[in-house]
Amino acid sequence: MYKRQIPYLLLLVIFLNPFNPTYAKQPPDFWIKNLEGDRFRSSKQNSPYVISFFYVDCQPCKKEIPMLHQFMSKNYPSIPLLFIDPIKSDSKKEIKNFSKKLNVPLSFFYKDSFGSISKKFYKKGKMYFPKIVGIKSKKYIFRYNKIDEKTKSEIKTLL
Repeated sequence: MYKRQIPYLLLLVIFLNPFNPTYAKQPPDFWIKNLEGDRFRSSKQNSPYVISFFYVDCQPCKKEIPMLHQFMSKNYPSIPLLFIDPIKSDSKKEIKNFSKKLNVPLSFFYKDSFGSISKKFYKKGKMYFPKIVGIKSKKYIFRYNKIDEKTKSEIKTLL
C-alpha cells in the first residue's frame, strides 16, 4: 500500500521545494567606473540604486534602456542608475555609439570588461538580458527581465 504512495510523495516534495534562483542571494559589493571615468562604489551607497545589465546587440535592451532611463530620470533623478555591459567583445566605442543612438547620456553606461562584477550577481555566471535589479540597504528589492507599465508601477511602490 505504501509503495503506491511513494511516487506521489516524491512529486509533492519536488514541487514544494523551491527552485534554486539563478541570482546571488545577497548583492555583492563592487566598484566600477562609467565611460566618463566617474566611479560608483556600492559599499558607499546609502540610498537605493538600480542596475540594468545589457549588451549592445540585445534587441530588447535597445527598447528598454531609453524607457528605464526616462522613467528613472523623471521619477527618481537622485537614485543612481547603472547600465552595465558585461560582454567582453563589446568595446567602449560600441557602447558610446549605443548610448548616442539611444539618446541616453554616456554617464549612465559602465563597461564590466571581464564580466567579473556581473558574474557576482548570478550563480554559476548564468546571465540573462536584459536584467534590471534594484538594491537598497545591501538587499535586492526587485529583479525584472523587462520594463513595462506593470513593472514601472511595481518599481514605484518599491523605491
